Amino acid sequence: MPLSEAERQKRYRQRVQAKGKKRYQVLVSSQVAEHAQELCERLDCSKGELFSRLIEDEYQRVACKA
Repeated sequence: MPLSEAERQKRYRQRVQAKGKKRYQVLVSSQVAEHAQELCERLDCSKGELFSRLIEDEYQRVACKA
């Protein structure tokens, strides 16, 4: 018997969590979305990789000032 959509989603979330990752869903302006897409293309990375990189860089910048 095929899995229901809810069961497939539950298993997906379990696999992601088991890999030590956390899923975020955010809303950004159209302009920010376009910039993010352009950066992903220029840097040859996914949006997840881009946001992780930007947050890590900003964290290091702020944390080093403390």
